[in-house]
Amino acid sequence: MAPQKAQANPRQKYQVLEAYQCPNKKHWHQVGTVLELLPCEADFLLLSGKLGVAKADKSTKGDN
Repeated sequence: MAPQKAQANPRQKYQVLEAYQCPNKKHWHQVGTVLELLPCEADFLLLSGKLGVAKADKSTKGDN
């Protein structure tokens, strides 16, 4: 089996629209913060209205 190429960073930038607590680290993310999350991490938060797709000019804060 041939080795696979490494994928580009699958994380995407999201802006916090409503404050929420990270379920992994128990840290609160405040409104306006821009986060880089995996699509699977962001799905529920997008559907619940806690996140929106971020604009490109904001600073980022990783979740991990």
